[in-house]
Amino acid sequence: MFQSQVVVLIAGLFALQMAVVCAVLRRSPGMGRSGLSSWAIGDLIVTLAVVLLAAHVMRPAWPLEAVPELVLTAGLSMMVYGTRHFVGRPGRGMVLLALNVPGLAARAAHAVEHGFSPAPHAVAALPEPAVAALTLAASVIQILLLLELVRITVPRVPLKRGTGRLAALSLILVALACTALIGVLIAPAVVMLVDHRHLPAVTSHDGIIVLLVFGMVGLSVSFALMAHDRLRRMLERRARHDDLTDVLSRGAFWEELEATCKKAERAKQPVTVAFVDLDHFKAINDLYGHLAGDSVLRHFAGLLRRNAPPHAIIGRLGGEEFAIVMPNTTMEMGRAASLRLNSLVRATPCPSDPDPIAYTVSIGMAERRAGENADAVMRRADRALYDAKLMGRNCVSSHDNGDAPGMPRRPRVREDERGGEHASPDGAIKRQP
Repeated sequence: MFQSQVVVLIAGLFALQMAVVCAVLRRSPGMGRSGLSSWAIGDLIVTLAVVLLAAHVMRPAWPLEAVPELVLTAGLSMMVYGTRHFVGRPGRGMVLLALNVPGLAARAAHAVEHGFSPAPHAVAALPEPAVAALTLAASVIQILLLLELVRITVPRVPLKRGTGRLAALSLILVALACTALIGVLIAPAVVMLVDHRHLPAVTSHDGIIVLLVFGMVGLSVSFALMAHDRLRRMLERRARHDDLTDVLSRGAFWEELEATCKKAERAKQPVTVAFVDLDHFKAINDLYGHLAGDSVLRHFAGLLRRNAPPHAIIGRLGGEEFAIVMPNTTMEMGRAASLRLNSLVRATPCPSDPDPIAYTVSIGMAERRAGENADAVMRRADRALYDAKLMGRNCVSSHDNGDAPGMPRRPRVREDERGGEHASPDGAIKRQP
């Protein structure tokens, strides 16, 4: 008996510990609506079920038959509810409530009617058929809830990587193991029901209940690992992305640019870089205010994300300066994309009250040369951007990739959305539409 009580105590402590873990993760920034509160409550309910089971072991005369099983079902329902919130599919709260209320209400009504009579020694045990029926109903509901956990989690496995995928797989495996354990428990009763016989008298299966509690603790561990993986990825994203515009920060962008240049060097593929600057941004801040300037930056970043070429890498280098890396893209392809962006920005003012804020951008472009690193190609794109500003802004200037070593540098080219070319300060090439 002593060993059984110790095992029950350990199971309850593990469930309580997982409730604390879920509550701590819930307090992390960005994890407020991830279902962790429901899982913490579910673990506390599981702890209560263990306490009731221990009380029933130590005080058999108390009217607690079938109560731990019913409470365990309520805890599992909270875990299913939390998992639905975690995967972005909230709801079915009333369905889960309806699965738990009838059994708990019936057991509570019997306890009130017979278990707390003022007459001495009037504690009346629940009839064996009723205990068997409640236990069987609770077990069937537990199987349905565990299968619902599996159904919710399976579609998430291909969407996760690394520890997140392992955590989701472990949750599925633990849920299936618990389902099999409950199935073994209720198999004799189900067979007797199929044969139209009375349910058998319930024998003690406290050990199996404790194993189920450990299984539910295992479910909590797996879910906590899934939540931790989400939190880690969220923090990594925040560390690599600009808070205002949600594009890569300067350091993260530079890492991606260097990696892209090395990959292009190995694969002998072209890479084109566009350096973008919002024209007269200080005047926008002075005229409309800094909050309006922030709105313009967010608006432009949104245009960039929606209209950049496929697989483009977008970053904010500071202030009103942005950059775009276009892997496997030649200068001509990149120039066409930049011209479209230039025209789109001019035609799409930033929504503001009372009037939209119109703004333009200047773009300098360069295509990576063989053997050139990230610093060199960005310096050439920066020079092209400087030329675009000298040529009046609101245009695209490209630093041509065709300069041969030792030869005079070819003129940089200003292009507008009409496809025309105009001479830069150091050249005389012109092309009219």
